[in-house]
Amino acid sequence: MHDSVATFYGGYDQVALRRHVPSRVPWVRVALVLAVVLLLVFVAADVAAIASGPVTVRVTSIDWYAEGGLLASTSGLSVRGGTTFVASLSCTTLCFRVLGVTAAAPFEVSQLSVVDSPLQWVNVTVRAPTSAYVGPLALTLVLPD
Repeated sequence: MHDSVATFYGGYDQVALRRHVPSRVPWVRVALVLAVVLLLVFVAADVAAIASGPVTVRVTSIDWYAEGGLLASTSGLSVRGGTTFVASLSCTTLCFRVLGVTAAAPFEVSQLSVVDSPLQWVNVTVRAPTSAYVGPLALTLVLPD
């Protein structure tokens, strides 16, 4: 029995007569899509790791001040953010009695060592900022009144 109107609407009267074709999963395509997605995840992770990597602090010069004046200026250095380094100042003729040292922000002084013989050496351990920085480091000697 055939419905002539059914053919006009797409032949729904013959649906039961069609053979069911089992759907095949294209495993190669699924594997390729999965590989591309994994590759994108790994690339995104690498980009995030590089972007959040260690920051560099570049000190262009180390300027030493006392009583409002510049005593000396030494060459700079580059360090990783958050690490410590030692800045040294020597004195041979007219030396000051140093009570302490302060560092301009964003640096912090973590230790001070003054050696008086035969030359006077002021050794300051400074902690670099954790964020990127390019510029001078100003160290001010604290002297007795």
